[in-house]
Formats: sequence, C-alpha cells, structure tokens
Amino acid sequence: TFMMGSVENESGRSKDENQHRVTITKPYYIGVHHVTLGQFAAFANTAEVKCREKVKGVSWRNPGFAQDDTHPVVAVTYYDAVSFCNWLKERENKNFRLPTEAEWEFACRNNETDSMPFNTGDTISTDQANYNGNHTYGNGKKGVYRKGTTPVGSFAANKRGLYDMHGNAWQWCADWYEDKLVDANDPQGPARGWGRVLRGGSWYSNPQYLRCAERDFVGDGKRDYIIGFRVAVDS
Repeated sequence: TFMMGSVENESGRSKDENQHRVTITKPYYIGVHHVTLGQFAAFANTAEVKCREKVKGVSWRNPGFAQDDTHPVVAVTYYDAVSFCNWLKERENKNFRLPTEAEWEFACRNNETDSMPFNTGDTISTDQANYNGNHTYGNGKKGVYRKGTTPVGSFAANKRGLYDMHGNAWQWCADWYEDKLVDANDPQGPARGWGRVLRGGSWYSNPQYLRCAERDFVGDGKRDYIIGFRVAVDS
C-alpha cells in the first residue's frame, strides 16, 4: 500500500496528481531496464506482424540520433509495445505485459512511504538521469543536455534496483488516461478513453517532467523519438 500522486506543495505539480491510497495485491516483476533497441529488433525481425517503421519520417531503427543495441528503443507505439509483450508471452509462457500506471509509480518510488519528487530526493541532476540539463528543479544545478538516449543502466539504480525510472525515454503504461484517480486496489484505469498514460520523462524533458508522480498521455498510435517502454510480468 502506498500513496500515489504528489503532495500539494510539490513544485511542478499538476491537478491530475491528487494523492490517493493504492494497494497492489498481486505480485509482479518489472523490467530492470527499458526494452533495448537490440531486444526490440530481435522481435521486429522475426514477428509475423511487422511493425510499421515510419510515421511522418520517424523510425525506431533511426530516430534521428546515434543509438546502438544497448540504448532504449524509441519511436514505438503502444501497439508495438503490446505486440512485443505478446511475442515474449508466447516464447516464455509467462504473462508479459505493460505495467499499470500504479505499478509503475510504485516501482519508481524507493519504498511504500516515499513522497519525494524523485527517487533521488528533492531534486535530480544529469549525473543521475538523462534529461535536458539546461533546466533545473528546486535547488538543482544545470547540467548536460545529451540530445538523445543513453545506454540503459548508465546511471545508478533506485533502491528497488531499477534503472532509468527517471528520464531517457517516456514509458508506455497499460492504462487509458483519466484525470481524477481515487483510492483503489490494483487499479487498471478506465475501460475506454483517449490517450494511454506515459511515465518517467525523457532525454528531451525538463526535470519537472521526470518526477515520480508526473503523468502524461498521448494517442496509442503515437510514434515519437522520446517514447519507449519497459515490460512487466505476473509473478
């Protein structure tokens, strides 16, 4: 059980981050890293249903900056991410899927009582995550703007052993977006809607968009060089 959302005086807070009590009753695993370009290519090169590689010039094979197989795959849609999970499910005979928004935030925070903006504390630096270091949060200092992704695991993990929960690439969640969240057990999001939830921020983001409670959403067919994903699997 944890308090999902942000405290009322948190800098950069949006109105859709209302704090509420969430209990996760079903154990799950979540990826230590984003799904990498190499992992996604292994799927895309063998899957029966090929991923569309370009929409308005954006391609996961060539997002516009240098990557190798250790970087997080980006420019993938929600449907691409779900297809990858289904491919893993068939190969491994386990229920691979995208994490729910609540599972993601629980994993991002260091423990059940954590209410800090970041799992690094009350601010964050470009020594701790990949984001637009031209901007600061709180008493943080300006840093590096790398203008692209970095290899997964380039920065220290949080206390749960997970890497890049802040920055590098936004992460698809399973939920449809809703603007008001309430106390719940194992919340799944609404049954229908417009826009799937994104979490975590990216290499392009100002640091306020990397906060544990920050919520964004886009259409599930969106393909952008700042969006990737990590997988979850039922225990």
